[in-house]
Amino acid sequence: MTAAPAAAPKPAGTASTATVLAPVDGTIEPIDQVPDETFAEKLLGDGFAVIPKSGTIVAPVSGKVSTVAQAKHAVGITTDAGLEVLVHIGIDTVQLNGDPFTVKVAEGQQLTAGDPIVEVDWNAVRAAGKPTDVIVVFTNPALVDALSITAAGAVTNGSPVGTVTTK
Repeated sequence: MTAAPAAAPKPAGTASTATVLAPVDGTIEPIDQVPDETFAEKLLGDGFAVIPKSGTIVAPVSGKVSTVAQAKHAVGITTDAGLEVLVHIGIDTVQLNGDPFTVKVAEGQQLTAGDPIVEVDWNAVRAAGKPTDVIVVFTNPALVDALSITAAGAVTNGSPVGTVTTK
């Protein structure tokens, strides 16, 4: 068996800054206030969350869909700069076996920031007793030079909430 070819390393000095969009309509929340230690303690990386008011989740960045969780509760996106972005929908929602989620993308699909990625039935998530926070995490922190989330309060899906700069 041969190993898959490794992605070509990004040439030194090719830092880039990308605008980060709100993944859903709602109220922005600092990641350290998410009611899940793994996210709040930034064990997967830095980011932010939105307490949702609508069921359409959109891509916060442009890139390629790198993964769609089997339980449909999370989508990974890799940007052209190599930044890995996880959009995690709700807390402990893996336990719902995908029931409240309708995935709109497939692995390998190229996305533009703001493209719909998942539709969520929040009533089903709440009925199961799960928090609804939609979390955006940059999971390869060694590549992140700066993350600046400037939005506060109410946000609209697809609206700019800040920037991320890669090294």
